[in-house]
Amino acid sequence: MIKVVAALIEKDNKVLIEYNCKNGVYSVDKTEVKPLPFLVSATLDKTINTKTIFGDGELQLSIISDQGSSGSLEVTARDDEFELDLGFLMQIAQGLAERQVVDNKTISVGYEAYRTYKDGTTKTKKVWLLGVNVSPASDSLSQNTDTTNEATASYGLTVKGENLKSGDEDYRDENGNTVKIYKITSMPDDDGYADFLKSVPTPTVNA
Repeated sequence: MIKVVAALIEKDNKVLIEYNCKNGVYSVDKTEVKPLPFLVSATLDKTINTKTIFGDGELQLSIISDQGSSGSLEVTARDDEFELDLGFLMQIAQGLAERQVVDNKTISVGYEAYRTYKDGTTKTKKVWLLGVNVSPASDSLSQNTDTTNEATASYGLTVKGENLKSGDEDYRDENGNTVKIYKITSMPDDDGYADFLKSVPTPTVNA
């Protein structure tokens, strides 16, 4: 009985739910950070493949290939400045034109979300996604009926990540391997939290 009570008490500092994605930002050049249009959701699915190696009639090893994440960034409406920066739109003599996409820029995307813990405490986490490729959003407009039938815009995301750094060099673990960092999350008790979304962080090994 004592062990059960102890286990319940230990969950007080555990995250119960995460919700309310908001205050999105992006940076094309890691120098200037701009606001994203109004966020609805950010969805990410890990892209992991497992290769199984058999020998002597049984499974010997499972090799994991982690290729980051794919998903979507949904906003209330397509944003002209965002799409101009990514090369999806261009200004021509007759107005704003949707152009042929000839390159896929790698950018950084940030946002905030709430974390509510088992004890009822709610904190705002801040997130940067690193090494992001964005796909153009599609249009889906319909007429008004009894209400306004507004459309949202969903941009496809591929998160490739960046190599963890040690000083100016790529960090290597004890086996000589580089390490990819796909997402950095900052909480209120972390250093630099207040300004975390004002500039794109370089992932750096903990000294």
